[in-house]
Amino acid sequence: MVMAPDPAAALAAPLAGEDAIERLLDQITALKAEHKRLEQQLEALLESLSAAMASGQLDPSFSHNDWSFCHSAGRLSYAYPAAVEQLERQLKAAKEAAIQQGRATEKRGKPFWTIRPPSAPALPF
Repeated sequence: MVMAPDPAAALAAPLAGEDAIERLLDQITALKAEHKRLEQQLEALLESLSAAMASGQLDPSFSHNDWSFCHSAGRLSYAYPAAVEQLERQLKAAKEAAIQQGRATEKRGKPFWTIRPPSAPALPF
């Protein structure tokens, strides 16, 4: 297993010069790759946990070593009738028209970074 660089060391080091930026980017991509690998391992473990709950070995909510575990059934969503879907399309068209006509006020959310591994397709921006 490859150990990811210490993120605290990256914060302590000044970002002067191209080499420092290169090191920073290397640390970020190494941590991001490790994060993805850990997420994949966690997913398999969570499936085993769900199977144990389904078989009655675990309750949906419990504690272990001061960590709280609570199973969620998943986000609820709805399939709407065709008439509602049509109204939604009309609303979307009205929103687009308001943007094009300058009647909509632009606002931004919190800034963030998107970091994808090399195999990911390029984003359209």
